[in-house]
Amino acid sequence: MISSLIIALAGVFGLFKLKKAKSQFTKLVIVLLGFSAIASVVNYYQISTYAPVAIGFFSLLASFESTSSFSMKKPQILFFVLSGLGFFIFSLASVLPLHVNIIDWPFLILFFIGLGYHWFNHGKKIKSRMGILIVWSGLAISWLFTLVASMF
Repeated sequence: MISSLIIALAGVFGLFKLKKAKSQFTKLVIVLLGFSAIASVVNYYQISTYAPVAIGFFSLLASFESTSSFSMKKPQILFFVLSGLGFFIFSLASVLPLHVNIIDWPFLILFFIGLGYHWFNHGKKIKSRMGILIVWSGLAISWLFTLVASMF
């Protein structure tokens, strides 16, 4: 329940950063990703069971949305594409009945390292996609919270 609340709060905070986005498609992706994150706490018609699938597909959409930017350099585009693919894979892995234990914490740590690097070195270029990064950060924090809570 707390991890769903973290994801929903990240969705709300991501929607607050909607004005920073410049293109209409980026705004659409932020809205879709933010509302799918908020849907993780909605139990009406079992919407919360489908929220990880929506988050996964909209993360994939957000990752390839960054490739259409002319102002972003290749390392930033690569960060967004790899992060989006990672969130897509791990979101769907949490829903699908797989018999293999998938370890996600190395990806999450690399995501936060990459986010910190790009935030401090290229902060102006990634501010237009801050809503996407906030939702992804909330998703990563909730997964790390679930991982730490399962240890105790």
